This record gives sequence, C-alpha cells and structure tokens, in this order.
Amino acid sequence: MFSVQTDSRLSILEGLQVEKLWNASKRLGFPSALWRLPHKNEIKLLISVQQGIQKCQPDLEKLTPGFVMSTFHWENNEDILFLEGDIIITYSENYQIRNIENKLGEEHTEVKKLVSLAGEIAIAEQNETAENSILATCPPDPDSRARFERTVELAIAAIRQKQFKKVVLSRTKTFGYSEDFQPAKAFSKLAKIYPHAFVSLVNLPEQNELWLGASPEVLVQQTAEGIFKTMSLAGTQTARNTAGELIPKYDIRWGEKEIEEQALVSRYIVECFKKIRLREYLETGPKATLAGNLYHLRTDFEVDTVPLNFPELASVMLKLLHPTSAVCGVPKVPSLRFLSDIEGYDRSFYSGFLGPAQVSGETNLFVNLRTVRFKDGKATFFAGAGITEDSIPEREWEETELKCDTLLNVIATEF
Repeated sequence: MFSVQTDSRLSILEGLQVEKLWNASKRLGFPSALWRLPHKNEIKLLISVQQGIQKCQPDLEKLTPGFVMSTFHWENNEDILFLEGDIIITYSENYQIRNIENKLGEEHTEVKKLVSLAGEIAIAEQNETAENSILATCPPDPDSRARFERTVELAIAAIRQKQFKKVVLSRTKTFGYSEDFQPAKAFSKLAKIYPHAFVSLVNLPEQNELWLGASPEVLVQQTAEGIFKTMSLAGTQTARNTAGELIPKYDIRWGEKEIEEQALVSRYIVECFKKIRLREYLETGPKATLAGNLYHLRTDFEVDTVPLNFPELASVMLKLLHPTSAVCGVPKVPSLRFLSDIEGYDRSFYSGFLGPAQVSGETNLFVNLRTVRFKDGKATFFAGAGITEDSIPEREWEETELKCDTLLNVIATEF
C-alpha cells in the first residue's frame, strides 16, 4: 500500500481538490464515496478503480478497507454492495490532503487517467459560475398528503388490532435538478451545517445513481481497539420555535407517544443482546439529541469486545439489528409484511445502511436516513415517521415534511 503524508511531494494525487477528484472519478465511471464521520474534522474520499461494485458477505471483520451500502429489504447478500478502497484520501476540514493510500501505485493507467481528468476539470471550472441548485420542475402530487395520512390511519387500526406495536411508514418527495447541480459542493455544505451527522455522498455508476445524506443514527460501529457501539434513535420534534430560534435542550418536553416509540427501539436492541447471551454492555440515555432541524430521543449502547473475545460482534449485531425497529417496526416480521403491502414503493437504499468498513481498522455503519437519490434528472427525498397507537395522521405528515426539509433547505437554492 502506498501512503504519504501531506508534507511529501511524492504523490501525483497531491494538490488535487476533493471536488475535482470526485468529479473526475464520476466521469470515469468509478464507484466512489465521500464521507465525514460525526464530530470529526477529517473528510475521506474512497475511489474503487479496479473491481467496480462488488457484492459482499456481512462479515465486517473479514473485509478489506472499503465502503458498504445495503438496501432496506435485505433478503440475501446480493443486496449488500462493496466499494473496494483502491484509493483512500484523507482531507482536513479545510480540504488539505493529510494522507493518501493508493493500493494501485502511481504508475497505474487508471490512476493517471484520474489525475489527468481532475486537472482538466480544474482548468475548465476556473471561469465557470454555475448555480448549485435544484429546480421544482416535477409537478407536485396533490394527493400525496391524503394518501399518506390514510396509510397512517390503516397502520393505527392494525396496531389496535394487535398486529404489531409500531410501524415506520415512509414517503418520498421529488424535484427535478439542473444539469449545473454539483453534488460534491452540496456535500461540503452539508458537512459544515451538520457536524453531528454522518454526511456522505456515494456514486453508484452501475445503478446510475448518486446518494447524498446526513444520517444521525449509528447502526454498528467497532473501533480499532475493539469498542462496539450502537444506538436507539426515535421520537421527533422540531428544534426551532416559531421565530426560527433554536429551542434549548432543557426546554424540550417529550410526550408519551415519543417516549414509548423510543423505548421500543431500545428494548429491541436489548433483546438482540439477549439472543447472543451478551450481558456486559453499557447503556446511556435516553437523552435529547439535535439532528439538523429536529430533536430526537437517543440511547447509546457500548460493549468492549476484547475481554469478551468477541471481535465479530459488529457483524453479528448487524445481522440481528437490520432493519431496526426505528425504520421498520416492532415486531419486525409483521411490520415488514405490512410495509410491503401498504407502502406502495421500493425504498431501495433508503433506511438501509452505509458507511466505511475496516478503514484505518474501524467500521462505522449508519442507517441511511435524511437522504436524497439523484437519478435520471430527479432528486428523490425520503422520510419516515414512527406510527404508534397514539399517532395523529396530520402530525406524522408534518414530521416527514420536516425531515425532508433537513436536506432540502441546505441543498436547494431555487424552487
């Protein structure tokens, strides 16, 4: 593996801006991922040059460094994508290169193509003044609100009939976007505004899709020192008052519906621990946590896998947790069945999971929430709401609107 620090001048990749490398990678058809972990200053760019998009087993500890992405309906391993980390570049928060890992070497033909094209893009863009905008060219669906609220009513009725305790309904909101829209600039904007979230931009050329998101929810993490983490995140309310001012955490009041919704997710995680007879875990919370323009209730779980001799815990818990009750429901099987029958569309990678695996010895997978898909000239925003017996359809619609706005307000400059 070829690795240099920023004070070296040995690498032909040095000096190239992240946006230019991203754009060059996209034009060359290389699968790639750009991400920033919560509360971190470093930004990483991964480019998969040789193998394209692969399918992988969910055995995280056995993977080489790369980026993992899975759909919501995870029926078999064919739904889990893997982007090999042929090139991984670490940038500082002001986009200075700190480290380069290049498994292919400087003389590799595709690496030279990448560098050459990135340089050409940099020269061509010097005099460009393109707007970074999304335009509302798609006519709104006048029946979408009534249809969603009717679905919520059906879910409440099913809960009262004891089919399940909770289900998470989702919907989409679609806009057209201009040819001048620059996803890497949108990523940079999101990363600055949402320091607490996992911000990512993934190019899937085989699917002809880009996925941009800012997720607040850890699915599984495992550090190089063997510390495993997960969380339950549920319950939602706006973080700002009518004047647009941020409401302090100590002024937040949670209703019975939100408290019970969050407790169901926490109990689900504990039940997963019980299934594998794991008792040595640290549970912290619930507490209010800020995620964009919303507050949620969050409980954190932590396990030291070293004294337990359990290095594969992240893989085991991934298989047990996904899809979590925060994006599916409780119990899982009847909730999934209800969603398949009633939701009316394919969630694709929304509410699946994504993130780097074995990069610098760490794995960080997040639930794919607060996300938008760019495909065939359409930007599709996804949002969901947890439905319990106490849900009010109008409020659940408003919650999904707030969640869509988390990304929409940052990305769109025109409507």
